[in-house]
Amino acid sequence: MKKRYVPLILGLVILFFFLLASLFPTLFTEYGRKEMFAPWLKASSEHLLGTNSLGYDIWTELIYGAKDTIVIGLSSSVLALILGVVIGTLSSFEGKLGEVFTFFTNIFVYLPKLVTLIVLSAFLGNSSITLIFLIAAFSWVGTSRVVMAKVRTLSSQPFIENCTLLGYSRMHTIIHHYVRNLRDLILSRFLSGVTSCIMMESTLSFLGFGDLYHPTWGTMVNFAWKRGAMLRHAYNYLLSPGFAIMALSLAFYFLSLFFEKRHEEIEY
Repeated sequence: MKKRYVPLILGLVILFFFLLASLFPTLFTEYGRKEMFAPWLKASSEHLLGTNSLGYDIWTELIYGAKDTIVIGLSSSVLALILGVVIGTLSSFEGKLGEVFTFFTNIFVYLPKLVTLIVLSAFLGNSSITLIFLIAAFSWVGTSRVVMAKVRTLSSQPFIENCTLLGYSRMHTIIHHYVRNLRDLILSRFLSGVTSCIMMESTLSFLGFGDLYHPTWGTMVNFAWKRGAMLRHAYNYLLSPGFAIMALSLAFYFLSLFFEKRHEEIEY
């Protein structure tokens, strides 16, 4: 029983740290985000990770970048979840409506996601809002297909057929029976979707398509690479955002793992 809760505890502890850093950054650093010092200082007690090419404290940049990274990851995952649940439910319907949305889903399955995102990011601009909508627009497919399969399975269950025979409306059946049975599955997909969205945003930001006015950890890696951190052996500047991305992704992965196992136990 205790082993079952290990992923939940690990995920919550890591996530709590990052949420605390994003909401109350002054608890973790005494410097302002744009406070400048001598460039390329080594790690010390005054600057835990040193300073970058502009003289900004790297640890401070990391703390303030947590908020922008989490906001983009959560927002795009919420939008992707809504799209996935709605389109997956509509795809499960019989007749022309279900066929149309199934065909629409299949189109997105075969689209080269990263290449398409790069092209659209270059065309539409690199604001945080644009990134959120673009990432969400290409992250709903997995949720849609899982929801479609689950809804079709539920539709053949006796209690769903009884609702139809008793004259309950489709909306009543969806709210009181489908949603209740999909709750843990949806939560698991949302949490794993956050990890996917964070990694996608980090990739785009590293390639230079991030919001420069609200730099995330991916943008930090881009800056470190462009400004010669590798040549100056400033590996702390280059690697620390990557470790932060990995730790945050692991937090959401552990949480999704817990709820996924819980859903399997309830189902079987």
